[in-house]
Amino acid sequence: MTHMDYKDNTVYANVEDPESDIEQVDTGIDNSYVGPFDPNDIDVDISTVNLGSLLEQLEYNEIDLKPEFQRSSDVWNPIKKSRLIESILLGLPLPSFYFSEDPTSNKLIIVDGLQRLCALKDFWIDKTLNLVGMQFLTKMEGASYSDLDRTQIRRIKSLKVTLNTLRKSTPIKVKFVIFQRVNTAGEPLNPQEMRNALYQGNATRLLKDLAKSDYFKKVTGGRIKEKRMADCDFVNRFLSFYLRKEEYNGELDIFMNDTLSVVNEMDKSETEKIKQAFNTSMDVCYKLLGNTAFRRPNPDKPNQFLKINKAIFEVLSVSIARLSQTEQQVLIANKILFKKLIYELFTSSDFIKSVTSGTAKVPQVDFRFNYVNDVITKVLNNDK
Repeated sequence: MTHMDYKDNTVYANVEDPESDIEQVDTGIDNSYVGPFDPNDIDVDISTVNLGSLLEQLEYNEIDLKPEFQRSSDVWNPIKKSRLIESILLGLPLPSFYFSEDPTSNKLIIVDGLQRLCALKDFWIDKTLNLVGMQFLTKMEGASYSDLDRTQIRRIKSLKVTLNTLRKSTPIKVKFVIFQRVNTAGEPLNPQEMRNALYQGNATRLLKDLAKSDYFKKVTGGRIKEKRMADCDFVNRFLSFYLRKEEYNGELDIFMNDTLSVVNEMDKSETEKIKQAFNTSMDVCYKLLGNTAFRRPNPDKPNQFLKINKAIFEVLSVSIARLSQTEQQVLIANKILFKKLIYELFTSSDFIKSVTSGTAKVPQVDFRFNYVNDVITKVLNNDK
């Protein structure tokens, strides 16, 4: 496939243009706890240290603040960051930090407290933060690290903080559950951000590569953003159902987690085949339906479409990817019939329910895959 500029032919006159262009639906399943687990699997080190020790680990890159992680999660504004520094200077206690040991690099991955670390890094290490919005230490308004005196530096470095570290011997599935439990303050990590932290390797590199694909951006019009790893979440869904649909049991988060474990064990030739399948599917979906491929027609506004729907993306992209090249070309040759039948399906009440209510339940997943495959089969048979 050749490189393309996805912006050239993307027109959105008939599509909603909200800040978030992803349809919010009810998955119908609470995946916040799975188990049972052996409590002996949990290995947590709890320590109280001076903040200066934590700052030193940040300075020497012993805490992994991955660039893509920071872009999606460093969301505090300068006032909020400044007030954290003010609280430290006032000697106020900070909430505990939670880390996970990376079994490969032995670095610490932040679980809870990322925004606090980003603020500290900006002020103490990068020296890019000037304090604003001071409520108590008003004389420090506009101050930077270089304006601190020795007493203030000593006060910051000597503040006691609690570190809770999940040792690398703790199984990844157990870590994920613990992430869910402790990750509640500030801007908590979403499941895809947690997966990114826990499943580093071939899998996370593949997610990012596919999320940056011109074919993916073209068919979605670039409307699925990098922020909070929304784009990688879509790709993770594709990988999961493309590789392992027959294994799906209704526990979506765990299913997506396990897929990353599987991909981490693959060699380069296997991941290259997946890239080809994904990009081809995105290309075919665009040729069939344009930039409305993963959207439902708006029932209240003729010729307009709703937001991008994850369940539709999942079922359509995977169903197309699983076809042979010949079958994909037949669909493209009969795209008028395909578009007619698929939009008839997308506006049927039963299908709408399957992509908006209880979307992660096995019967709903099976329903939409069966019906999309029925449409594909009708078009293929019509060509014979």
